[in-house]
Amino acid sequence: MTGRCLSAAAAMVVLLAACADDPSDPVSATTGPAPASTSIPETRPTLADEGVPNWVGDVVNLHDVESGSCFNRYSWVQDERQVDIDTRVPCADPHQYEVYLRTQHPARAGAPWPGDREMEAFARAQCYGAFADFVGEIYELSELELGYLTPARTDFEHEKARFRSIHCYVQRDDGGEMVGSARDSRR
Repeated sequence: MTGRCLSAAAAMVVLLAACADDPSDPVSATTGPAPASTSIPETRPTLADEGVPNWVGDVVNLHDVESGSCFNRYSWVQDERQVDIDTRVPCADPHQYEVYLRTQHPARAGAPWPGDREMEAFARAQCYGAFADFVGEIYELSELELGYLTPARTDFEHEKARFRSIHCYVQRDDGGEMVGSARDSRR
């Protein structure tokens, strides 16, 4: 038994010696901790360039899209920048979205931005209220989704432009394309 104790003690001594101060160790008791580095390596995620999609239709500012218009949205990366465009297309052709209502927020001229929540709530209520009359089916039973475009704060408060329009649109719930108008489609 004492032989085993001596062997264990010898092994412990070897282990302790191995853990002793090492002059090459940057955190040894004699040299102290390694100096802190003040430079942080800068890493930026890189976005791989994607090919420009073959878009269909005429590039349009969505503020100019009227009720009854159909449009597509395209997005890609070029030179590490996200590029987004919208195009107006005939509703008889394949398209992603159809505007079914364009209405104005009721704020008086010069009124301050009502806030994101108020703008979203107003748009949702207007779009939901007009959905069944346009599609011919209540929203809850429809295979179509509703969406809306709201003005940004800077557009809403702009001295001259004053974009107050809310655009309500329908799209397929699976993200696919529609052909023809969704008006009275009962989908």
